[in-house]
Amino acid sequence: MQFPPELLFAAAIAAVAFLAGVLVLRGRAKRTRSVGLRVAGGPANLRFTCKGCSGQFTHSRRTLHAWHKGARQFYCKACHTKGLGDKRPRSS
Repeated sequence: MQFPPELLFAAAIAAVAFLAGVLVLRGRAKRTRSVGLRVAGGPANLRFTCKGCSGQFTHSRRTLHAWHKGARQFYCKACHTKGLGDKRPRSS
């Protein structure tokens, strides 16, 4: 059975359009940098309010680890780094 060239050309165009649509929709999907999907046994909300600056942030691996250790108040990366700088021992 032979297909006319116009039909093959139309099928190729449709396949390319379908793949382009899938790639566009995949590119528009929201992604989180380090958390991904909600972790079982983790916080109910993937966002937290920083104790230091009161900003809203997405949980990171560091804050999820703190959650599992029992912490319920978290600092954003900037406030956490600033706090670490204050606690580091000074060399004379």
